Amino acid sequence: MRHKQKAATGSYIPITSKDPSSIVSEQYRKLRTNIELSNFNDEIKVIGLTSTFAQEGKTITSVNLATVYAQSEMKTLLIDMDLRSPKVHRGFKLINDIGLSDIISKNLDPKNVIHQIDDHLSVLTTGSKLPFPAEFLMSQKLKDLVGKFKNEYDRIIIDTPPMTAVADASIIGSLCSGMILVIKAKETETSVVKNVIKDLEENGVKIIGSVLTRVNKKDHRYMNYYYYSSKES
Repeated sequence: MRHKQKAATGSYIPITSKDPSSIVSEQYRKLRTNIELSNFNDEIKVIGLTSTFAQEGKTITSVNLATVYAQSEMKTLLIDMDLRSPKVHRGFKLINDIGLSDIISKNLDPKNVIHQIDDHLSVLTTGSKLPFPAEFLMSQKLKDLVGKFKNEYDRIIIDTPPMTAVADASIIGSLCSGMILVIKAKETETSVVKNVIKDLEENGVKIIGSVLTRVNKKDHRYMNYYYYSSKES
């Protein structure tokens, strides 16, 4: 039996589910396409998303990106690894009472913990709070679990903490095929972004692109609310 979905307060529905024909939803589909075309040599199977600071749209981007992957009929798993401030569960009206941490710490069967949202989308919340999140993220058990998931899913989307808060995102980056940096337009300092990119690269994390959020629609440089730019462009 899959873990049952439960209602949660303060939830929001991904726009890609609520209004899949909207301009914003189309931008998420373009983001998905750009990711798929970002590397012709290696398959981008595990995609991490981080940001410089909190409230830059990282989790919203993770939720909607996972949704559009599922809408393309790819078996998709969205994992919330922001262990200190989890929010993914709100996007699917779930209560985060059991999740990733419990699979490993309590030796639970993932099939009994993962939420099955629809035929192609599954969500794994953070679960019970841990006293030492960084140590958990560096554990061999977590690496083995992600390796197992890679054999079961077509794409895995991981929501990670902001880079400037803790070192967790850099640790999680080692589990990912590539990382996307979410940046709040016109508010995040360029110097901060450069430092974050340097930190990720020094930790061996592959950056496959960035997403600008809160872009003014009147700005002719950007067509819509979300804009994807590859690192090489």
